[in-house]
Amino acid sequence: MVLIMAVLCLTALSTAGLAADASKNQLLDSYKGNISQKEIIPVDMLSLFGPPGYFFAETVKFKAPKPGWKLNGVQMYGWDGFNGTLESIPAERVIALEVRDKDLNLLYKFADSQLPYSNYVRNATKLYPFTIEIPSIPVSDDFYVCFYDRGAIAVAGERLNETGQNSFLYIEPGNQLLPANLPVGENETLPVNWIMSISGN
Repeated sequence: MVLIMAVLCLTALSTAGLAADASKNQLLDSYKGNISQKEIIPVDMLSLFGPPGYFFAETVKFKAPKPGWKLNGVQMYGWDGFNGTLESIPAERVIALEVRDKDLNLLYKFADSQLPYSNYVRNATKLYPFTIEIPSIPVSDDFYVCFYDRGAIAVAGERLNETGQNSFLYIEPGNQLLPANLPVGENETLPVNWIMSISGN
């Protein structure tokens, strides 16, 4: 009985410690204001750019709140095409996430099936927030979070307004950044910010 009580106490202390660590996390958004009041649009990069789109990443520039700030999670809004029917169940594909410093040097890379983050798994038939947890990655000054949807998830963006543009298309070959200006017609583009939030401490 004493042993059981001791284990329960240790478990409670461990859980309290994790909760305390989580509460120390600071959230940074790629946008300002209330997300529910924004017009957000899902953007299928693959349909925009064709097969070379596999080299494009939806990328957001953030600024570390302090030197050595540790990034530990990324949240985005997306949709994988699931609309509640058997025909719309998504095929498994591989998505990737990168963290790069201000000079675009690679700090961290993650790849996984999109299914654990998909609308289908959550039975959601519209844009849905999904979170990718990562090991604590120290960042300083400006840094970039790059997400390769690879045609698996249509990532949400906001029409550029008072927020100011901090979103890009990162092109892996050539290590290039382009403003996230999306074609919407002949000789017309729409600047957007990707809807992305990050956490760290």
